[in-house]
Amino acid sequence: MKKIIITLFSALLVLIVSNPLTAQDDITVPLSKPGQKGMLRIDLVYADDIIVQTHDRQDVIVKYNGDDDDDNWNNRKNGLRRISSGGLSLEITEDNNVVKINSQPQHNDLELTVYVPKNFSLKLNAVHGDVEVRGLEGQVEIESVNGDVEVMDISGSALVNSVNGDIEVSFVKIDPNAPMSFTGVNGDIEIALPESAKFSAKMKTDWGDVYTNFDMDIERNPTDTQVSSKKGQYKVSINKWVYGTVNGGGPEYLFKTLHGDISIRKN
Repeated sequence: MKKIIITLFSALLVLIVSNPLTAQDDITVPLSKPGQKGMLRIDLVYADDIIVQTHDRQDVIVKYNGDDDDDNWNNRKNGLRRISSGGLSLEITEDNNVVKINSQPQHNDLELTVYVPKNFSLKLNAVHGDVEVRGLEGQVEIESVNGDVEVMDISGSALVNSVNGDIEVSFVKIDPNAPMSFTGVNGDIEIALPESAKFSAKMKTDWGDVYTNFDMDIERNPTDTQVSSKKGQYKVSINKWVYGTVNGGGPEYLFKTLHGDISIRKN
C-alpha cells in the first residue's frame, strides 16, 4: 500500500512518500515563485541512479522507482522466511523555490529522476549511486562517495567531488568570475570548457597523466616543497602540482585525482 501525505501551509510544501514493497510514481512540486531562480537539494545514502534534467515547465517533477530484490525473497533466518525488507521512504519539501529531497538509509533499489526549470542550481550529496545532471543554468555542487558523476551541457559553475568514480563535466557557458573544483581519489576527470574560457589551472594526479588541447601556458617549476616540524620531528612533503593559464588566466580551476587521468578540453 502506498501512502502519500501532502501538507501545505504558508509557502512550505511537504510530501512524505512511503511504500513497503514497490514504488513507481510521479510527484509534481509547485514552486512558491514560478519563473524565478531556484535550488534543488538532494541528500541520499543509497540509490542506483540519480538523474537531474531540465524541462520547460515552471514546477519540479520527481519520479521515483524503488523495488525490493525479488531474488532474495526466499531468504530465511532462524527458520523464518523473509517477506519484506522495509520500504522506500522519501521526503520532499519546497520553501521559497528551494526543493529538498531526502531519503532514509534503505536496502531496496532506488532510481530517482528529477525535472527542474533551467534556471535552477543544484546541491547534491550521495553515498552510493551514479549521478547524471543535464542542462542546468546555475551553480552545481556535487559530493559523491561511490559512483560516477556525469554533468553535461550546463551553464554557470561547478564544484564536483567523487571519491570512487569517474567525473565528466561539459559546459556550454561558464561564470567568468567563479572559481571551480573537480576532485577525486579513484577515477578519471574529464572537463570540457568553452574555447574562450579564461582560467588559471591547478592540476595534480599522483598515478596518471594530465592532458589538454587548450593553448595553456605551463609553469616550468611545478613542484611545491613544504617543511613542517612538530615535537622535534621534521616532515618534508613534495606536492607535484602543475600550474597553467588559459587565455591570459582568470579564476582558479582545481583539478585533482589520486588514481586516474585528468583531461581538460575545448568544448
